[in-house]
Amino acid sequence: MNQTSKFSGSRILLVGATGVLGRGYASAIAELNVQLIIADTAQSDVLLYAKELNVLGCEIDISSEDSVIKCIKYVENQLGGLDAVINNAAATSESLMNSGDLFEDFENYPLSVWQKTIDVNLTGAFLLSREAGKLIKKTSKYGNMINISSIYGLVAPDHRIYENQPFKSLPGYSASKSGIIGLSKWMSTWWGGSIRVNCVTPGGVFNGHNESFVKEYSNRVPMGRMANRDELVGIILYLLSDASSYVTGQNFVVDGGYTAW
Repeated sequence: MNQTSKFSGSRILLVGATGVLGRGYASAIAELNVQLIIADTAQSDVLLYAKELNVLGCEIDISSEDSVIKCIKYVENQLGGLDAVINNAAATSESLMNSGDLFEDFENYPLSVWQKTIDVNLTGAFLLSREAGKLIKKTSKYGNMINISSIYGLVAPDHRIYENQPFKSLPGYSASKSGIIGLSKWMSTWWGGSIRVNCVTPGGVFNGHNESFVKEYSNRVPMGRMANRDELVGIILYLLSDASSYVTGQNFVVDGGYTAW
């Protein structure tokens, strides 16, 4: 089987398409023989990026039930159905700034920041999965769902590496990313053979981090470095393809060995 036949004709929705990982996923998938719609917030450049890739684009607030329903309806109207969805959406530091002091000590951590993080990362995953799942079941013979978690959904961060940094690890981020793994496993047994559901858990991906943080983080990785965004593309293409047709309910950790210690 040649590479393109594994994807040919698939109708794919990628949510969270303009971040460091999302842009890599979008550009790689756009090169395949598929019908792709990319979605992200109205504050992003998703519509411009869609034009650049020659694919369709959609604005979405994944924490809003109405917005998610509207996006899935757009997908149905444009593509006639859906075969696969990738949920790469996550609350960013920028989007959380208006909710409160997101780097406050845990003992005084704002409920508003916690709630916003859970709304986007976990409730958003639920809403997207529910609505996309209905469309996939209605219009696809072999459905496929991929959720993106994080190593901090598996193991606790080493808070020492964030000392003297302008940012910290967020409690809501760890809790929500752990929840995504559990939700993915639950859905895999709910949908069984009709929709395959898997999770990808990246380690730290370099995104302009300062030298001291890169050194501290890399010292905790057996491979001795952070990931490059392109190194997360292969697992996505594998899970989208027929090569993974008997794979569901799994969590694929791509972390340079971080969680192997």
